[in-house]
Amino acid sequence: MIDTSMNILIVDDHAFVRRALATMISQLGTHQITHASDGDDAMRIIATATPDIIICDLAMPNMDGLALLRELSTQQFAGSVILSSASDASLLRAAANLVTAFGLNLLGVLPKPSSQQQLTHFFNQHQQRYIQPNKTPQLIVDNSKAQLQKALDNTQFIPVLQPQIAFSSGECVGLEALCRWQHPEHGMLSPYFFIEQIEQAGLMAQLTLSIIAQSVQALQALPAEFANTTLSINLTPSCLTSDMVNTILADHALMTLAKQKRISLEITEQTELLSDSLSLELLSRLRMNGFNLSVDDFGTGYSSLQQLSQYPFNEIKLDRSFVSQASSDAQSAAIVDMAIQLANKLHMKVVVEGVETHAQWLCMQQLGADICQGFLSAKPMEPHKLAAWLPLWQASYNVIKAQSSEALRA
Repeated sequence: MIDTSMNILIVDDHAFVRRALATMISQLGTHQITHASDGDDAMRIIATATPDIIICDLAMPNMDGLALLRELSTQQFAGSVILSSASDASLLRAAANLVTAFGLNLLGVLPKPSSQQQLTHFFNQHQQRYIQPNKTPQLIVDNSKAQLQKALDNTQFIPVLQPQIAFSSGECVGLEALCRWQHPEHGMLSPYFFIEQIEQAGLMAQLTLSIIAQSVQALQALPAEFANTTLSINLTPSCLTSDMVNTILADHALMTLAKQKRISLEITEQTELLSDSLSLELLSRLRMNGFNLSVDDFGTGYSSLQQLSQYPFNEIKLDRSFVSQASSDAQSAAIVDMAIQLANKLHMKVVVEGVETHAQWLCMQQLGADICQGFLSAKPMEPHKLAAWLPLWQASYNVIKAQSSEALRA
């Protein structure tokens, strides 16, 4: 625990709850603790002293917790919020989403009764985020169209590969190609620094073809252990043109892999596909030529049952937001379970993204997901590092497998 004093405001209409929380907080450091019985009371306190963290109940008389959150948003409150409530899981999840929608900094949800361990975790999160000095200056990157075109011409955009693991065997069955900018001055940059600008500049097709060519070459150079591994490549709707698809179908190396069922195209941002006959024709042509088609981030945005009913997808990728909550939230688990059952009935594979803990692995495995992708098994890496990663993962999988067996017996 970082020994830094903070100003904590507890907003709850029950005096006993406020006292209990204050007692736990006082054991975590020399923090200044202030009490408020409702939102109106809290706003009067905030007017004279801005807290670092607000621990907020939802159901309160006068101004309730939701109204308080809205008011904090209008005042651009820059501290952190912890929701504390005995409400059911669906309301807590909606309230947590509301905090984010308001642009506030959510540390997490503290169910009642609260625990000192949970408070310690949230306080550490706040202090690491806001109190520790940020030693990394914010990068200012020239991502103008001219600079992006120069980077493309010099093959500075490269693929890194993230392994996809079969839950049933622990085998690496797939690799997703993710784009990075190998910048000559700033080093390896994430898509945050360029992908939106690439799209706006009309360079997405050129970038995609470059990543495809490099990824296929990297896949072919991998050792024999990866001989049957599939390659997943992201394809945005702006790339779904007749010229682009014809270029893909004319790529001999890519088509050889596609006919072996080793290429998956992950279709992102499906809003532009809706009621688009050309998209339907082009995707159908790709499927006819052996490509697997995956619905990326299924369950969010415009990825929905409509895509599954209209387009020839044979895989869904469940968004990480569902995966992260399913091991601890019954409703999220029910949503994942429903999606997996639907995919099974449609004879589609299910890839789950964002698996970071053993609890998440066990939950997804028990719910029947096919393939795991996440930091638990591997972060994205340069292709030449895969050979060294594989035996390390196999050793880790043996431990995970033993822990899973023990958990199932318990």
